[in-house]
Amino acid sequence: MLEKVLIINTGGTIGMVHNDSQDSTSPLRPAKDWHEIANEHPILKKFPTDYCQLEKLIDSSDMCLEIWVEIGKIIEKNYDKYRGFVVLHGTDTMAFTASALSFMCKNLSKPIILTGSQVPLQSPRSDALQNLITAIQIAGNEIYGVRLVPEVAIFFRDTLLRGNRARKIDATNYFGFSSPNYPVIGEAGGDIKIIKDRILKPSHDKFYLDARFSNEVIVLELFPGLNFNYLKSIFKENCGIKGVILKTYGNGNAPTTKEFFEFLKYVSSQKIVIIDITQCTKGFVKMGLYEASARLTDIGVISGTDLTPEAAVTKLMYLLGTCRDVKQIKRKMQVDICGEQTLSQYDFVFENRDEFTDYFATEITVPKKLKKEYLLRLVGRVVNITEREFKDKELKITMSIESLDDYDDNFMEASNKIQKIVDKNKNDAHILFNKSVKRILDNSKSIRITMESNMKIKWENINFSIYSELI
Repeated sequence: MLEKVLIINTGGTIGMVHNDSQDSTSPLRPAKDWHEIANEHPILKKFPTDYCQLEKLIDSSDMCLEIWVEIGKIIEKNYDKYRGFVVLHGTDTMAFTASALSFMCKNLSKPIILTGSQVPLQSPRSDALQNLITAIQIAGNEIYGVRLVPEVAIFFRDTLLRGNRARKIDATNYFGFSSPNYPVIGEAGGDIKIIKDRILKPSHDKFYLDARFSNEVIVLELFPGLNFNYLKSIFKENCGIKGVILKTYGNGNAPTTKEFFEFLKYVSSQKIVIIDITQCTKGFVKMGLYEASARLTDIGVISGTDLTPEAAVTKLMYLLGTCRDVKQIKRKMQVDICGEQTLSQYDFVFENRDEFTDYFATEITVPKKLKKEYLLRLVGRVVNITEREFKDKELKITMSIESLDDYDDNFMEASNKIQKIVDKNKNDAHILFNKSVKRILDNSKSIRITMESNMKIKWENINFSIYSELI
């Protein structure tokens, strides 16, 4: 049985000591080793830990891809030797590092707990000692009577947060971190309580590190009066940017001006992935779920659902590093990988090869992951209807979903059919299916999607999107 926890020091306030150990007014500097950190706190020496640190300790504002990889490789090298890991880290970029580690550490079955402090460990009113001791106990799990947390997490003050859900929300308060869109996964009081229904399940497969990241990403935040022509100069051809995190208003709202849509089309045409997340600390972006936001989806913008900015940036960096195909990046960006987002979106896009038709049918395989999730909504959308056989006649479009598998349950609905009347002034049809389609998806390996209209039409795409929630 493994008895020890490995402490990995990257730098930051928690590991700072006085230059002169006898003078509490002397300048602070990074500790050289564990002895210097624990010297004035004998209780730390009672815990069975080993210690290592980065080749060069840094202020967390200097965090970068290379150091994420260095931390990951230390964990990979020592994974089978320890019960868990504690990463000492500066608070400013801790949420970025926690998110990055969550994506690169595959098949995790042990705790990786990041912690830090607002005040150095050697200061009288420091929050560091409690944070460090509790992080060690959570990483050591059963040794200290604590439930196993097989994921990357941040412990700060009294709360344990999923790493890729956490944000630093206060520069000085001891309650410096929050998890706006996901409840805390643990609480520390007299006892350390891990909330089992909120933590990920441990993997039974062999752990490995996938540390392929690309930093060809930029973050843009909308504000009133933003000059989109100015932005175009940033995204000139061969600019090197491959991904954009677009921070929009509210639940994904954005300008409806011609200039804005032309800007997005220009960026998207260069095969740059655009992810829409909210500027708000808390909330969701539900693009494409409702007709009002579907225009962004039609351009190729991807919904970031409830990703934090830190998780959105690191997830996009990770997918740009691991995937070569833009379609694959977009598909994986919308699906939960390791608990980083509540909603998953499965998109199926079918292009029209310039046909004038009143019928379309296709077959798709139902994602296995979807069967373990809660279906929120299923949306079909006919995009950019450019021609109609009868311009003055009311256009009726019927979309249906049916199983291609045999049903054993006599009460099972074998199909779901919705009709939509499309006004002559509209070029798109947005069709919402009710939740009864869940029974079809749960009991089918594959389904057939059919679109019929009462006249021949020419359209650009049919988009079929399934929205589900992590259970």
